Amino acid sequence: MRLRSARKGRAPSSRGKKRSRGMLSTIGLFAMAGVACFVVGKIVLSFGGNLLMLVQEARRQRQEIAVLRQETEWLKEQNALLHQEAQRLNTRSGIILEARKQGFGFPGERLLVIEPSPAQPSERR
Repeated sequence: MRLRSARKGRAPSSRGKKRSRGMLSTIGLFAMAGVACFVVGKIVLSFGGNLLMLVQEARRQRQEIAVLRQETEWLKEQNALLHQEAQRLNTRSGIILEARKQGFGFPGERLLVIEPSPAQPSERR
């Protein structure tokens, strides 16, 4: 019963104010929620663009790494071939063979140098 008497004691104008406050607070909450969604969306799009750039950069770097690995393998093979040739040239027979290729010979030897014939146009194909 006390509750009824307390409600009866209020003026009708206070009920209207309470409703308008509730309505204004609801509108304010929706406005704040909209602003918050806008800000969060803006942040996500900002980071999304940066994330996309990072993904593209990572893909480019992976491709570059693959190319560099292939080049490294080729250089290792070339290094092994050059190492074998250096070992061959460090022998007595290797030195003699290379000297003869360059036109040198032992004292008293006669060297016969044969020039390669010029290729004819039909042979070049």
